[in-house]
Amino acid sequence: MESNRLWDKFYRFSEIVMKVVLIQGLWVAFTLSGVIILGIVPATIGMFTVVRKWMMGEENNRALIKAFWNAFRKEFWRANAMGIVLFLLSFLLYMNLSIMRFTEGFIYLFLFIGLFTLSILFLILLIYIFPVYVHFDLKFFQYFTMSLLLGISSPIYTLLAVFGCFVLYRLFLLIPGLIPFFSIGLFALFIMWVSLKAFKRTEQQTHIKPGVQRKSPMKHFKDRTAP
Repeated sequence: MESNRLWDKFYRFSEIVMKVVLIQGLWVAFTLSGVIILGIVPATIGMFTVVRKWMMGEENNRALIKAFWNAFRKEFWRANAMGIVLFLLSFLLYMNLSIMRFTEGFIYLFLFIGLFTLSILFLILLIYIFPVYVHFDLKFFQYFTMSLLLGISSPIYTLLAVFGCFVLYRLFLLIPGLIPFFSIGLFALFIMWVSLKAFKRTEQQTHIKPGVQRKSPMKHFKDRTAP
């Protein structure tokens, strides 16, 4: 009986490992299919869509592959528009950081505090933007505001996400052989897990039910698997 339980746990662990490898493989393949620049954000949307479905009970690999393709295809241009906004925000931060090096005194202190705050907000945005995008049906710029609001209103989960990503980063530095098979997939898995916890907490506080449209900016859950 004990051996059966151990075998079941090993089998379940093997399934999880294979799914993470599958998800990472899909992300790499679809990113390359978009010549990297046009493929990376739609592929990331597809990856988070699949991870969300997996966490919500979908186990069939064929269904997950179909979900990845449908999300990549349907969200291709909108996802790239989101990627452009994220790139512009990061570019503006970089330019301001470069300018700050040539300042001193009060101006330097003012810029440092401002840019430090903006960098934290941008980090929060990066953590939540993809989970929010695949979980809620919002207008384009509401994804950005909702990501920031969720991150700021859930500081414990946000700190957990940052800490967990740092631990994973250190793990991959320690064992670089894991990077080709697990790096992106594990980051997505962990961030989606934390985000779903934050979503559940927020939904409980605002009494939002799945599939029910409210006046809240969280309108309803998405289903990106439909053809």
